[in-house]
Amino acid sequence: MGIYIVTINIKRQVEEEWLKWMKEEHIPDIMSAGYFSGYEIFKVVIPDTLSDEAVYQFHYRFNSIDDYYQYAEKSAPDFQRKHSEKFLGKFKASRAILKKID
Repeated sequence: MGIYIVTINIKRQVEEEWLKWMKEEHIPDIMSAGYFSGYEIFKVVIPDTLSDEAVYQFHYRFNSIDDYYQYAEKSAPDFQRKHSEKFLGKFKASRAILKKID
C-alpha cells in the first residue's frame, strides 16, 4: 500500500471556487478512473506563512505501486492538463509517493 500526495499552493482569490471544483469534479473524475482505493483532503494550517496562498494536500491511496504507475502513464497527464487550463497561473503543485513500512 502507498499514498500519492499532491500538494497544491492555490491563490486565495480563487481558493473557494477551486476547492469546490476539486471536490465536485476533479477528484470524482480521478477516483472513477479506478487506480486509487480512497483519498483524503487536508488544508495546511500551521505554518500559514504565505499570505496570498492557501496550501492543500490530497492523499490518494493505492494498493500497489503498479496502480500508481498505470495512473501516471494513462490518466495523470489529462487530469493535470485540465487542472492547469482551469487555474492557469493561480497555483503551484508538487507530488510525492509514500510507501507504507510495516
